Amino acid sequence: MPSTTIFAAQRERLEAERDALLAEIAALERERASREESAGIGNVVAEEMMETLVRERDLALRSNARELLEQVTAALRRLDEGTYGICADCGEPIPIERLEALPYATLCVRCQSARERARRW
Repeated sequence: MPSTTIFAAQRERLEAERDALLAEIAALERERASREESAGIGNVVAEEMMETLVRERDLALRSNARELLEQVTAALRRLDEGTYGICADCGEPIPIERLEALPYATLCVRCQSARERARRW
Protein backbone atom coordinates (compact mmCIF):
# COMPACT_ATOMS: atom_id res chain seq x y z
CA MET A 1 0.00 0.00 0.00
CA PRO A 2 1.43 3.43 -0.94
CA SER A 3 2.55 5.70 1.86
CA THR A 4 0.54 8.51 3.41
CA THR A 5 3.01 11.01 1.91
CA ILE A 6 2.23 9.78 -1.60
CA PHE A 7 -1.48 10.02 -0.87
CA ALA A 8 -0.99 13.57 0.45
CA ALA A 9 0.64 14.48 -2.87
CA GLN A 10 -2.22 12.82 -4.75
CA ARG A 11 -4.76 14.78 -2.66
CA GLU A 12 -3.02 18.05 -3.55
CA ARG A 13 -2.97 17.08 -7.20
CA LEU A 14 -6.65 16.07 -7.16
CA GLU A 15 -7.66 19.27 -5.35
CA ALA A 16 -5.74 21.35 -7.91
CA GLU A 17 -7.43 19.41 -10.73
CA ARG A 18 -10.84 19.93 -9.11
CA ASP A 19 -10.21 23.69 -8.81
CA ALA A 20 -9.05 23.91 -12.44
CA LEU A 21 -12.12 22.01 -13.65
CA LEU A 22 -14.46 24.23 -11.63
CA ALA A 23 -12.79 27.31 -13.13
CA GLU A 24 -13.03 25.83 -16.64
CA ILE A 25 -16.73 25.04 -16.23
CA ALA A 26 -17.41 28.54 -14.87
CA ALA A 27 -15.53 30.14 -17.78
CA LEU A 28 -17.45 28.06 -20.32
CA GLU A 29 -20.74 29.05 -18.65
CA ARG A 30 -19.77 32.75 -18.76
CA GLU A 31 -18.86 32.46 -22.44
CA ARG A 32 -22.19 30.77 -23.19
CA ALA A 33 -24.15 33.43 -21.30
CA SER A 34 -22.24 36.19 -23.09
CA ARG A 35 -22.94 34.67 -26.50
CA GLU A 36 -26.62 34.24 -25.67
CA GLU A 37 -26.87 37.92 -24.73
CA SER A 38 -25.47 38.98 -28.09
CA ALA A 39 -27.34 36.36 -30.15
CA GLY A 40 -29.76 37.56 -32.75
CA ILE A 41 -27.96 40.82 -33.47
CA GLY A 42 -27.52 40.92 -37.24
CA ASN A 43 -27.13 37.16 -37.61
CA VAL A 44 -27.10 35.65 -41.04
CA VAL A 45 -27.32 31.96 -41.90
CA ALA A 46 -23.54 31.44 -41.87
CA GLU A 47 -23.23 33.11 -38.47
CA GLU A 48 -26.06 30.97 -37.11
CA MET A 49 -24.37 27.81 -38.39
CA MET A 50 -21.10 28.85 -36.80
CA GLU A 51 -22.87 29.60 -33.53
CA THR A 52 -24.43 26.12 -33.60
CA LEU A 53 -20.98 24.57 -34.03
CA VAL A 54 -19.58 26.66 -31.19
CA ARG A 55 -22.51 25.71 -28.92
CA GLU A 56 -22.02 22.01 -29.68
CA ARG A 57 -18.29 22.27 -29.00
CA ASP A 58 -18.89 24.11 -25.73
CA LEU A 59 -21.51 21.59 -24.67
CA ALA A 60 -19.03 18.77 -25.27
CA LEU A 61 -16.30 20.63 -23.36
CA ARG A 62 -18.62 21.32 -20.40
CA SER A 63 -19.84 17.73 -20.39
CA ASN A 64 -16.28 16.40 -20.41
CA ALA A 65 -15.19 18.80 -17.66
CA ARG A 66 -18.17 17.82 -15.50
CA GLU A 67 -17.46 14.11 -15.98
CA LEU A 68 -13.82 14.60 -15.00
CA LEU A 69 -14.94 16.69 -12.02
CA GLU A 70 -17.16 13.83 -10.85
CA GLN A 71 -14.24 11.39 -11.11
CA VAL A 72 -11.89 13.74 -9.24
CA THR A 73 -14.49 14.40 -6.53
CA ALA A 74 -15.06 10.66 -6.14
CA ALA A 75 -11.29 10.10 -5.79
CA LEU A 76 -11.12 12.75 -3.06
CA ARG A 77 -14.02 11.04 -1.32
CA ARG A 78 -12.15 7.70 -1.52
CA LEU A 79 -9.12 9.39 0.05
CA ASP A 80 -11.33 10.59 2.92
CA GLU A 81 -12.89 7.13 3.32
CA GLY A 82 -9.56 5.31 3.20
CA THR A 83 -10.41 3.36 0.04
CA TYR A 84 -8.27 5.37 -2.38
CA GLY A 85 -5.81 3.23 -4.30
CA ILE A 86 -7.84 0.03 -3.94
CA CYS A 87 -9.19 -1.60 -7.11
CA ALA A 88 -12.98 -1.49 -7.16
CA ASP A 89 -13.14 -4.90 -8.87
CA CYS A 90 -10.49 -7.12 -7.28
CA GLY A 91 -9.76 -5.23 -4.06
CA GLU A 92 -6.00 -5.25 -4.67
CA PRO A 93 -3.89 -2.09 -4.36
CA ILE A 94 -3.66 0.00 -7.52
CA PRO A 95 0.04 0.54 -8.34
CA ILE A 96 1.19 4.04 -7.47
CA GLU A 97 2.50 4.46 -11.04
CA ARG A 98 -1.06 4.08 -12.29
CA LEU A 99 -2.37 6.54 -9.70
CA GLU A 100 0.33 9.01 -10.67
CA ALA A 101 -0.68 8.68 -14.32
CA LEU A 102 -4.43 8.71 -13.60
CA PRO A 103 -5.04 9.96 -10.05
CA TYR A 104 -8.76 9.18 -10.15
CA ALA A 105 -8.30 5.58 -11.33
CA THR A 106 -10.67 3.11 -9.69
CA LEU A 107 -9.29 -0.05 -11.26
CA CYS A 108 -5.89 -1.71 -11.45
CA VAL A 109 -4.46 -2.24 -14.93
CA ARG A 110 -5.48 -5.90 -15.03
CA CYS A 111 -9.14 -5.19 -14.16
CA GLN A 112 -9.28 -2.14 -16.46
CA SER A 113 -7.94 -4.27 -19.33
CA ALA A 114 -10.51 -6.98 -18.60
CA ARG A 115 -13.34 -4.43 -18.71
CA GLU A 116 -12.09 -2.98 -21.98
CA ARG A 117 -11.84 -6.45 -23.55
CA ALA A 118 -15.38 -7.24 -22.37
CA ARG A 119 -16.68 -4.00 -23.96
CA ARG A 120 -15.22 -4.96 -27.32
CA TRP A 121 -17.30 -8.10 -27.40
